[in-house]
Amino acid sequence: MFCRIRWIVAVGLVAGAVVWSRPACAQIMVPEGGAEQEEPAEEPAAPPKAGANGVLVTEQQRIADQFKHLEEVLLRMAEVSAGADPRRAALLRQAVAQSKQRLIGVQFETLISLLNKDQLSRAVENQDQVDQDLRGLLELLLSEDRSRRIESEKARLREYLKRVEGLLKQQKSLQGRTTGGEDLKKLAKPQGELAQQAGGLAETIKSNEEKDKSRGEKSDKKAAAEAKQSKGAGDAKESKQSGEGKESKESKESRDSKGPEKSGAPQGKAESPSPQEEQPSSAQKQPENPTQQRLEAAEKRMREAQEKLEQAQREGAAEKQEEAIRELEQAKAALEQILRQLREEEIGRTLTLLEARCRKMLQMQREVYEGTVRLDKVPEAERSHSQDIEAGRLSSKESEIVLEADKALTLMRDDGTAVAFLEAAGQMREDMQQVVERLAQSKVDRMTQGIEEDILAALEDMIGALVKAQKDLEDKKQQQPSMQGEMRDPPLVDLLSELKMIRALQMRVNSRTERYSKMIDGEQATATEMLEALKRLAERQERIYRVTHELGRGANR
Repeated sequence: MFCRIRWIVAVGLVAGAVVWSRPACAQIMVPEGGAEQEEPAEEPAAPPKAGANGVLVTEQQRIADQFKHLEEVLLRMAEVSAGADPRRAALLRQAVAQSKQRLIGVQFETLISLLNKDQLSRAVENQDQVDQDLRGLLELLLSEDRSRRIESEKARLREYLKRVEGLLKQQKSLQGRTTGGEDLKKLAKPQGELAQQAGGLAETIKSNEEKDKSRGEKSDKKAAAEAKQSKGAGDAKESKQSGEGKESKESKESRDSKGPEKSGAPQGKAESPSPQEEQPSSAQKQPENPTQQRLEAAEKRMREAQEKLEQAQREGAAEKQEEAIRELEQAKAALEQILRQLREEEIGRTLTLLEARCRKMLQMQREVYEGTVRLDKVPEAERSHSQDIEAGRLSSKESEIVLEADKALTLMRDDGTAVAFLEAAGQMREDMQQVVERLAQSKVDRMTQGIEEDILAALEDMIGALVKAQKDLEDKKQQQPSMQGEMRDPPLVDLLSELKMIRALQMRVNSRTERYSKMIDGEQATATEMLEALKRLAERQERIYRVTHELGRGANR
């Protein structure tokens, strides 16, 4: 409940910044049109210009301070929710990174400078960009439930696809019976029933799409309303004033739009049909769902085929049935394309989360490694209890990295297609746990450092592969936006990336083998610690072989 309240507060701060990113200097600009020039006349006499700008500067500074506080809140929330909800934590960090990338804080400072210099026209132009960036940030924060929506949407689309495939199979069967010489009048009834099924599926799709759209709009409005309520008494008062101004403007526009309808003048007659005509035309230009269109077309062809069958026109019926089959195949292709697009969006989100988590682990691991090297530089004869305490602290820090690795493993297991990456993350996690145990025993020797170096190399390899996978995904979307390839969902990473990861795993085994060989006195290891290390290395080599074998059998699909 606490995290939910803080989440609403954060969204509320962004929403408030969006509302007030365009302060009153936008209203000082002289509007076009005589009707809109009457409203400022009702206001009291304007104070001196310097005083008006002073108010604007103060208000803009307040918004800038509020946004700076927002970034701090987002970072604190990311830390608090990292353990219980890693997806939300990654989203919050992404929001802060997006804010820094777009220089929103710098833009606020620029606005303050422009207002101080009485450059109101440039200030209004800059506020447009700030407003756009803030809205993008708000949309990002409100997209938290998108992953769950994708899963629900994919399940529904798969059900549609199953039903379309059933219709296609039945229609092909009817066509075969039609051309095969069967009594045509007996085929008319099942053809009509099949047309009814196609129409019913089209209606189901239309109904579900409308419900989803309505539900999404209500959810967004509810979230925005909750966010605004959480802003506090001062912001609530200002939001009320803004709402009244917006309401008066909307009511004025409503009166202006109703005026011509009441007048009945020729000019009104020429203007009023255009908005009425634009609504259906826009609906035609933006259909609810391409699958629905194809199913409706297939139903029409089926009805026509039914009429031909009732009239005993074999060739005409077969022709209409062939057209219905083509429409159903296009409906199937449209569903498959939407499913691929959703899968690509899902992949993009997973890759982003994995990259963020790996970068965090890399930073934490570097700190542990530097601390281990620093402790090892102290001669054993000069080491005291303080070094043991520091080693224990590093061990606890490494335990935190293990928890981060567990979360990354969960993401990969949930996806289930990145076989080599999952093995690499698993081996990396084992190395981390080994470092935890060794540091807890104050073992900061070359063996511990070597394991830490392998962890760092594994993280760097994984980050590079994830960055490349995201770039490949974007290139694929741009080059082939409507490609209709194989029906299978694409894997998280392609086969080449998986093979490169296997190669990296094998190279780390080779380098560790070489490192261990230099630590052995004589031709054979005798120390218990070294024997256990070699046994783990042999098991790791066996697992690399199994993963390679699984990839050869297509386990990543």
